[in-house]
Amino acid sequence: MQGIPVQQLRERVEQILINRGFTLENALPIAESLVLAEMRGVASHGLIRLPIYLERARLGSVKPQARPVLLADYPALALLDAQDGHGIPSGLKAMELAIEKAQKVGLAAVGVRRSSHFGLAWYFVRSAVEKGLVGVALSNADALVAPWGARSRFLGTNPLAVGIPAMEEPPIALDMATSEAAHGKILLAKSSGKTIPLNWALDAEGRPTDDPDRALAGALLPFGGPKGSAISLLIDVLCGPLVGALIGPEIAPLYTEPERPQGLGHFFMALNPGVFGDAEQFRKQVDAYIRRVRALPPAENVDRVLLPGEREWRLEQKALQEGVSLSPEAAKAVGL
Repeated sequence: MQGIPVQQLRERVEQILINRGFTLENALPIAESLVLAEMRGVASHGLIRLPIYLERARLGSVKPQARPVLLADYPALALLDAQDGHGIPSGLKAMELAIEKAQKVGLAAVGVRRSSHFGLAWYFVRSAVEKGLVGVALSNADALVAPWGARSRFLGTNPLAVGIPAMEEPPIALDMATSEAAHGKILLAKSSGKTIPLNWALDAEGRPTDDPDRALAGALLPFGGPKGSAISLLIDVLCGPLVGALIGPEIAPLYTEPERPQGLGHFFMALNPGVFGDAEQFRKQVDAYIRRVRALPPAENVDRVLLPGEREWRLEQKALQEGVSLSPEAAKAVGL
């Protein structure tokens, strides 16, 4: 399919959401996040998610007109209740509040409870980076991942995103699931009839599998063995008990229980580099750091050394110039 202009695609998604009862205030960030995921080559968090978002709104497990309520407010901390609203607009409100506070006091954290799937984690961190701040976004999710050594699901894919601003170079942009692969990638493999790597998931009997159907009936594996499992567990606690949200096994599965509110939580942080010294000088030093890493001799069978998020940034710039190319599944989700 020929590339679709970015703004045209955003407006199409916005209108679909508004037609299904979402307020403009909520539809705008959802559309922006889904399209950004497509632009950055992260199709697992792009438009293939739109149908389940719409279905949850139809069933009432996501309130399309909800607005987050401020439950606690301190100079460097805050807590929001998403009111069973969509995770993307709720998360954006939280990150914007963290940014506002960090600009005043240097470092701020905002938690969110009673929320739902928040899509592309980089979407929130980007808003901090664009203002020259370091951003962090965490979320827990419904149980899809077996903790290290277990065969049954307990942890979510529990994403982690960190963004560090640069001056002239693209920002350093970590955005990762704490599973070996995102659940959406297995769904994509299933829909396209492809196998998956054996280190992505276990089947229902606890054996590694390359079959997406068996993987979906079993459990995903954490990245990095026990280390990734530990990181995922910490995220579950920070986004669950700390902010008054549920933990993995208690969260309503996104796809298989669409009638039940998910009740998951998020945790956002923003850091103002200016509290440690000259913020502009910091960004220049990040530029120099990026260039030194990029100039390192590549390993065998590697064309060039890339920084975290560099590949996605280049795809995003290409999409801005040439439009967004959609998979058949993504095109179907928006009626194209």
